[in-house]
Amino acid sequence: MAHKKGIKTGTPALDFKHLMLKGSPNEYLVAPDGLCENAVPHRPADMYDVPSSELRDAIMHVISRQSRVELCGMDEDAKAFEFVHYSPVLNFQDFVSVRVIPHGHKQSTIAIFSRSKTGYYDFGVNRNRVETWLEDLESEIIR
Repeated sequence: MAHKKGIKTGTPALDFKHLMLKGSPNEYLVAPDGLCENAVPHRPADMYDVPSSELRDAIMHVISRQSRVELCGMDEDAKAFEFVHYSPVLNFQDFVSVRVIPHGHKQSTIAIFSRSKTGYYDFGVNRNRVETWLEDLESEIIR
């Protein structure tokens, strides 16, 4: 993904540890067990048999192929990235936080939190986005 003007580098990453969910249907969280102290993920994250740098590159490649998604912030040291996704018709914004987490030198996992900026119902859009990205990530790693 190209570095665009206006991307805030070094911005604080979403604090998954202290994240609190609103409990509304327009948010979806996938995270490894034990990462979030104040939130129960909608499902646990998988462990991948690749180093965190390879997992980071793979998820960034997956996201770079998505339409209407822009990188809006990152903390490269933390392998944490913030994205905004614009809906196709009304340009509604959804925010997606991604963090790649090393587990030793040869394994890693990922946390993804997708949520709508406005509204209450999202008709499963955030869940579908995260699950699609994770399916694509699996295929990307297998290549």
